[in-house]
Amino acid sequence: MRNGILRAACVIMACSFGSGASADVDLITTDACLNERLAQGENPTVCVDQAHQRCLTMPGDMSASAILCFGQAREAWNIGIAANMERIKETADERLATIAAVELKYDMLGNLMQCDRMEELAKAASEATGDQIARQRAQCEASAAGLVYLRVKLRSRSLQ
Repeated sequence: MRNGILRAACVIMACSFGSGASADVDLITTDACLNERLAQGENPTVCVDQAHQRCLTMPGDMSASAILCFGQAREAWNIGIAANMERIKETADERLATIAAVELKYDMLGNLMQCDRMEELAKAASEATGDQIARQRAQCEASAAGLVYLRVKLRSRSLQ
């Protein structure tokens, strides 16, 4: 049972990998941001936007580059998620590791479902071009993975 759930979580992450590694999402910097925000009692989700800063500031006429940038960011988040899940699997008891894998799976699916929703609404009711919608989708997917990374990181901390 546990291996099946862990495998499903890994499949979700593997399906979302882009090509190439990202030098822009620095997990060590994000972890420091997370720790700082938590210590100050602040919401750590700003850490994801900080990690995406280069992608977020690309000019509007560079949608293809922004989409690639967000794809690379998503890949970096997924690598971090997988590493933290592996750590959880190695250090937590089987029941907790299984719960963490289930939580990961549904956190990611829920976040990606919101990306689907936003894309469909943009296509149905906005003046956005196809390139703009694709860029928004890539940003949403990268943010979805970044937020899941933060949650997995928090869960792994609570198991220590």
